[in-house]
Amino acid sequence: MSASVTIKNLHKRYGELEVLRGINLEIPAGQTVAVIGPSGSGKSTLLRVLMTLDRPTSGDIEIDGQSMWTDEQGRPAGPNSEHLRRVRGKIGMVFQHFNLFPHMTALGNTMEAPLHVLGMPRDQARERAVEYLDMVGLGDKLDVYPAQLSGGQKQRVGIARALAMCPEIMLFDEVTSALDPELVGGILQILRDLAVRRSMTMIIVTHQMKFAERSSDRTLFFDQGNIVEDAESQALFSAPKQARTRQFLDSVIEGQ
Repeated sequence: MSASVTIKNLHKRYGELEVLRGINLEIPAGQTVAVIGPSGSGKSTLLRVLMTLDRPTSGDIEIDGQSMWTDEQGRPAGPNSEHLRRVRGKIGMVFQHFNLFPHMTALGNTMEAPLHVLGMPRDQARERAVEYLDMVGLGDKLDVYPAQLSGGQKQRVGIARALAMCPEIMLFDEVTSALDPELVGGILQILRDLAVRRSMTMIIVTHQMKFAERSSDRTLFFDQGNIVEDAESQALFSAPKQARTRQFLDSVIEGQ
């Protein structure tokens, strides 16, 4: 199952610094969207706001037409409100730096949220965790602790852990940037496989331009807190309409 995302005039400030400047965006259910742009352009902040890790300064986010920060009665939803927990439950996120529990095995890390957030019976949570760890190629690492895993394997556990919550929307924040170059391909292939399944809406912040072009339906180019260009991925990479997009792609693709 997947969900749509609608963002309306979204602003985010940190003191005097305005990181997101009036973002308007509609993502249909099941679409895979890549987000590219220079460092500091607001890409990761967008994901943090979508995941409710940060609250927007102004504007609104709707998940399947339901406002994230306003409940059904039109009242503001607090960070611990039942309404926000319910909406947030549709969203999963994989972070750049894994964030695994070091005292838990790969299986334990993947079972933890279904057990304690969803209240799933232990045998059911274990079955689901094994299924997703196997899907990401770690079926033989169930009882291994993070310290014994490579960076790529840790990231695979992070993906399995997020998938085990069966989110309708998945956010990926530079999930290959902390990995050695030889490990990047395996993680990108997992994301490609997930995109082909179309079982979730996916928003992927990435510096991997070839991956964005070939594996996403649509690409957004961010710069200075704005969406400078929003187009079908192959069109954006082959013939960007904005000079700033062309300049960015020329510099990044030359470097890759």
